[in-house]
Amino acid sequence: MFGSFADRRWVFVDVETTGASPARERVTEVGIVTVETDGEAQRVSEWSSLVNPGVPIPPEIQWLTGISNEMVRAAPRFAELAEPLYDRLSDAVFVAHNARFDYGFLKAEFSRAGYDWRASTLCTVRLSRYLYPDRGPHSLDAIIERFGLDGDERHRALGDARVLWRLIGCLRQRHGDAALAAAVERLLARPSTPPALPPEELEAIPHAPGVYLFYGANAQPIYIGKSVDLKARVLNHFANDHASATDLRLSQEVRRIEWQRTAGETGALLREAELIKTRLPAHNIALRRKRNQVFVTLDDEGRPRFVPAAAVPLEHLHQHYGPFASRPGARSFLQALAAEHGLCLKTLKLEGRSRAAAGAPCFNHQLRHCLGACVGAEPIEAHAARLRELLEPRRVPAWPHAAAVALAERDPGATGEDLHVFDRWCWLGTVRSAAAALQLAADAPRVFDADVYRIVLRALSAADSAALLPLSA
Repeated sequence: MFGSFADRRWVFVDVETTGASPARERVTEVGIVTVETDGEAQRVSEWSSLVNPGVPIPPEIQWLTGISNEMVRAAPRFAELAEPLYDRLSDAVFVAHNARFDYGFLKAEFSRAGYDWRASTLCTVRLSRYLYPDRGPHSLDAIIERFGLDGDERHRALGDARVLWRLIGCLRQRHGDAALAAAVERLLARPSTPPALPPEELEAIPHAPGVYLFYGANAQPIYIGKSVDLKARVLNHFANDHASATDLRLSQEVRRIEWQRTAGETGALLREAELIKTRLPAHNIALRRKRNQVFVTLDDEGRPRFVPAAAVPLEHLHQHYGPFASRPGARSFLQALAAEHGLCLKTLKLEGRSRAAAGAPCFNHQLRHCLGACVGAEPIEAHAARLRELLEPRRVPAWPHAAAVALAERDPGATGEDLHVFDRWCWLGTVRSAAAALQLAADAPRVFDADVYRIVLRALSAADSAALLPLSA
């Protein structure tokens, strides 16, 4: 098979599943066509099995595959099949259509069964794109129609695995063993790129710091990330070993990649935070949530109050603790602090109204997790002092400079340097000259952002004094 590839075992694989996420969904059927060559003889064998997923199969999946809950009820669980299936797949090239999907599901199932399974993969979507770059689409249905293949058992695992083996036979007739072997060898040597992403998109990405943007079918980015090594990080998203639901979805959706080089990690972090909040990519949920971020401050009696982060004047930041991602997140932090250090939830106004009666003990006091501020056993002033001491590590530091400063960051692989301009924990912008930095310090608005604050705090804490340029107004 494939000329010079005759010494390899090839397994043409298809799996049917309960959904699209390897982390949450399960395999319902596995089909394998194994091809081995012994001298001049070629052996082709088939194997398939239904799999009891342990969860209900959604109606739409039952309609698509024809596999019902009744059909898999008496089937073996994947753990029962894991050992013989592992042996069947070992030391073979794994061939599948959109191989990342099938590989990701099998790797996740093997992992749950206690097996660390890995394989070299060949994606027939990528093979079709490589041989016929101008003849999309490259779905299995389109390929069956284009080459006149027998696809009568479509959407059953063994039937689709047979289609892939028939596709290889068709490609051998059209291109010859030598040309097909060269194409396969090139694809096996490449990282497992998404099936719809042209390979040249990856080749231009540098091994340098920066940010990258993944695009799907339209002009809106679907994911934005950053790294000190752009190429390595992007390739890592598409590595075969990954079975995360996010990376699998990205691999299926991404059509185009843009990247922007920065001088270093700080610049990449800042640019990523800015782009995510302005471009709102669908898969960057965590960094998009900025409206709910809050600080904690204490009233005159030492009780916590929650203040929206954006509402705190810059000159008062050092009187606040946090920031926290949300009000519930801040409450959870204080509740955990109370449980660990004997603080009173009732005194902190964090207990339900049903226990609000004066003089009544709080719930934690009944469990001996409160030192008794609620019943007068601990003075309110002492309780407030303890709370301030416990919160002190989360206090926003006072701005340590007389005015704005520029942090110089140099990329060893490029000329020049970036100057990140900061004032009172706000990022004013990044420029390339001292004159431009002074202009920013004089004119740029100061807008506090909790995510940027964490980046600035870390960058300035680690910065050498020689890298800081004071900027007088």
